Amino acid sequence: MSKKNNAAATVGFIFITMLLAKLLGQVREIVIASAYGTAWQADAYVAASQIPTNFFDMILGSAVSSAFIPVFNKYLQQEGEVRAKHFAGVFFNVILLITVILSFFGVIFAPAIISVFTPGLTGETAILAVKLLRIMFPMIIFIGLAFTFVGVLQSMGEYNLPAVMSMVSSGFCIIYLFTLNFKFGITGLAVSLLLGWGLQFLILTPSTIKKGFRLVPAIKDSGILSVSKLALPVLIGTWVQPINVLVNSMIASNFPGGVSAINYANKLYIIAAGVFAMSITNYIFPKLSKLSSSQEGEKGWNEVFVSSLKTVLMVVTPIAIIFLAQSKEIVSVIYQRGEFGEDSVALTGGALCFYSIGILPFAIQEIMYKAFYSKHNSATPMVISFVGIIINIPLSIGLSKILGINGLALSTAISVITTMIISAIVLLKKSNKITALLIAFLKTIISGFVCFSVILLVKNIIINNFVISSLFSKFMLVFLCSFAGILAYLIFLGLLNLKNIKKSKKEEK
Repeated sequence: MSKKNNAAATVGFIFITMLLAKLLGQVREIVIASAYGTAWQADAYVAASQIPTNFFDMILGSAVSSAFIPVFNKYLQQEGEVRAKHFAGVFFNVILLITVILSFFGVIFAPAIISVFTPGLTGETAILAVKLLRIMFPMIIFIGLAFTFVGVLQSMGEYNLPAVMSMVSSGFCIIYLFTLNFKFGITGLAVSLLLGWGLQFLILTPSTIKKGFRLVPAIKDSGILSVSKLALPVLIGTWVQPINVLVNSMIASNFPGGVSAINYANKLYIIAAGVFAMSITNYIFPKLSKLSSSQEGEKGWNEVFVSSLKTVLMVVTPIAIIFLAQSKEIVSVIYQRGEFGEDSVALTGGALCFYSIGILPFAIQEIMYKAFYSKHNSATPMVISFVGIIINIPLSIGLSKILGINGLALSTAISVITTMIISAIVLLKKSNKITALLIAFLKTIISGFVCFSVILLVKNIIINNFVISSLFSKFMLVFLCSFAGILAYLIFLGLLNLKNIKKSKKEEK
């Protein structure tokens, strides 16, 4: 099998497993929504569960996923496996130490943290949120260690297990919800989430050891200094999403059911925007890092980067259009059951509609930020992210007063669009591929508009001629509209590319 086919097979496997993992995670959200809807217990759980993961993302997440990998690969390429693995062992110790300290303070100061990040929660909702946060804050220990192992495995050419591992915590929670939720309730759900992350770490351990990872009795290494230099700007550079989530939760806590509704919508937004883009970045980031540290030079790096952008652009555009045109229908199919009624559908669907505007920019931004980091350039994304944060916070406050939680989703979309545009200008200003990328962008956007129009047309025809009330009929509505829209998108995109295809065939002859 050729390298190109191998790459396609690997990316395909990563995409499928990430999609399955996200779908399983969505099943978990569906079951939670069915059990608790957008009631006060759901608000308490969502507020508490978001804080540890967002703390990790803001303080350590990108240091692990974006700063560790380039440094590890530099040692791997220039000094060999022994040096790289020693660095990995020291890095593991440092992450363990930091996350244990963070967990200790998170548990001690849980009441203050809840009051700061979700000030709108009061009474028994706030009390429950504090209790759940104390249970779940130690998740960051397992998250940090698991992501360190993922970095080692991906750099050593193992992509399959890291792609599969995230199914574990979702599966564990789902089993709990169907078997023990009736007895232990929302508290048991928090415990199951903590244990699920612990299982993910344990599952990665044997494969990482087989790759040669060993614990070392040290917390000092020159590589830690290299990571630290990269880490701060990298962390700030990826603060947009976690800060947006925290800001949204903070403001949404002032609206009844707002915290849980914005969370449900955000989860769907991340699935739509991130699954394909993240499957691409998980594969290309180690490669881009190696290319930037090797003798192969800029040409190979540019080819990988540009082809990744084009692929994401072509695939994510129709997904974004489907979510934009059918946000409430999608929410109804996925969530509407049990305690999740029409009011919850309207609240969540409205937020999803505005989030959908940012789906394609979010996916493109994922590729661009990893491109910056692969070149050890973390300062530029840091500055760009500052711009995104500065735009998002006042917009969130202002738009929420006009549109409620929909304003929070819209401000997130505007922030992501802005940072994507700035990133593109900086990253592509010296590229000789900019014209080709602009043409590809225009073609997909025009085809996307056709897709949007067809979906609305088919939806109106079906709604005006059939009764849409059962789950099956709602699902068929979404499926038929999406199928018609994707078909129109592919046909129109094919027509726009027909001239190029004929030209390339002539050149081959």
